[in-house]
This record gives sequence, C-alpha cells and structure tokens, in this order.
Amino acid sequence: MAQANGGPSHSLRPNIVSILYMYRILVMNSASQSIGAALRSARISKSLSQQALAEAVGISRTTLIQIEKGKDAQMSNVEMTAQALGVEFGILHESAQMARRRTARVEHQAKLAASREKHLKIAVQFALGGAQAARLKTDALRMVQLWKDKQLCSPVYIDRWQAILHAEPAQIAQSLLAMDDAWGPALRQNTPFAVVMP
Repeated sequence: MAQANGGPSHSLRPNIVSILYMYRILVMNSASQSIGAALRSARISKSLSQQALAEAVGISRTTLIQIEKGKDAQMSNVEMTAQALGVEFGILHESAQMARRRTARVEHQAKLAASREKHLKIAVQFALGGAQAARLKTDALRMVQLWKDKQLCSPVYIDRWQAILHAEPAQIAQSLLAMDDAWGPALRQNTPFAVVMP
C-alpha cells in the first residue's frame, strides 16, 4: 500500500524484516539443529545428564546446551560430543563418491539459499518503493522482453515473470517474498534481476 507521496507504507516494512529474520533462522540453523537434536536424543537414551556428558567430553555444560540447541558451536566440540556418545553421522566413513555427492548437494543448497537471499533483498527494494524500485522494475521488464524477442528463455518463465512484474512495487515485493513454491528456485535461477545481483 502506497502513501500519498508514492512511497511505501510503513506497515509493509515490519513484515519484510520479519520474513528476512525468519529466513535466516530457518535456513542457517536447520542443519545444526538437526545434529543437536540427534545428540540430545542420544544423551537422553544413555541416561546421561548434560553435566555428566559435558565433563566426559571436556566442555562446559553451557557449550553442550548450545550444541544441543543447534546454536553456533565449534565443530570440534560437536565431533567430540558425538564420539563420546558413540554417534556417527556418516561423514567420516563415507566413500569418495559419496563425499563428492554430498559436497555437490551442499554447494547446490548454498547456491539456492544465496539466490533466495538476493531476491529477498530485491524484494526489500521494491517494498521501499521510489526511484530504485521503478528502475528495478523497468530493467527487469526490459530483460524479460529481450528473452521473449530473442527466445532466450522458456515461455513459461517469461509468462510467470511478466505476471509478477506487471504489478505495483509493493505487490512485486510480496510476490518475491512468497516465491517458495515449486517454481521458486527455477524462477530465481532464471531471473531478470541477474544484472543487479552481485
């Protein structure tokens, strides 16, 4: 919703900040939380207190709590905790082929996450409105038209991006923020904002 002066309403800003914050929490912490939960389950199944396990590993109880919660922890502390519990995550004993596949998956997920974050930043620019949002929209529409004229991209992507971009900046921001359906990664890979993305 725009104000009389054409700028964005302030009610949209907290929504974008909240979404960006939740994104960081979900993406950045999900793997470490899974490991932490597995270690906590193993500790409980062995009827060990946090204090007893921490002493056995040689770390503080506070550090163990952080590991179990999936918070930032040194990998060496996580590995020592896993060894003390007899837990293997399969990373140390995998074949070279499996290691390459796992690395490729991690790299692919990192690229998807980076692309998503870049589009979230672009969504913020649209939500803020003004000249920058107008310039982004014009440049993106020009790029989509080039795709269409030169048949550089699938008509499906062209149609989807045209539908997104033929809206007001605040609506474009919402579309970019909501781009998490099955088409989201593909649309972000085939983006008309590639020239503005570092």
